[in-house]
Amino acid sequence: MSNNYHRVRIEAGKKRRVQRMLLGKSARLRPFEWSDAEKYRTWVNDSEIINLVDRVRPVTAVEHRRWYERISEDSQIAIFAVDAMPDEKFVGCIWLYGIDPRHRHAELRILIGNREYWGSGVGTEAIRILIDFAFNKLNLHKVYAYVLASNQRALKTFRKVGFIREGVLKQERYVNGKFVDVVRFGCVRKV
Repeated sequence: MSNNYHRVRIEAGKKRRVQRMLLGKSARLRPFEWSDAEKYRTWVNDSEIINLVDRVRPVTAVEHRRWYERISEDSQIAIFAVDAMPDEKFVGCIWLYGIDPRHRHAELRILIGNREYWGSGVGTEAIRILIDFAFNKLNLHKVYAYVLASNQRALKTFRKVGFIREGVLKQERYVNGKFVDVVRFGCVRKV
């Protein structure tokens, strides 16, 4: 997959930093900014989504601000806003978490919070774009993800983009009053 990479300058307090904008046909990944964060918080506090992201209680404004500041400064996290194209509508977030330069792997996390775009393919393309970035720009060898076994849409999406089921963590999470399995998926860079 060939993506267009554009350097964009983002104001981060008094510092200027350069991050990439990653473009596809139906999705664009761009720097996740504070202006996106409040919309994201409404999504993670949604009664259906809260279970998919493994939250026990709603996220407060103070907790959310701390989270945003931490991820913005952490060199082991690369977070992007997901915009649906061509209308450039902010629909979710995707990130690489725990980027390990020694072992060259990271965990992929994604949330398409705008329900209008569930099943639209935007999330699938966002994963493909981020995998391309992880392997070809960050030189990672492996990207992995943890998915609730009850989240059929996510299971299907990760298989569709080439992730392989590596194992199942039995009764790993407590969701909606019962224990559920978590599936670990992995995608290894093809040499």
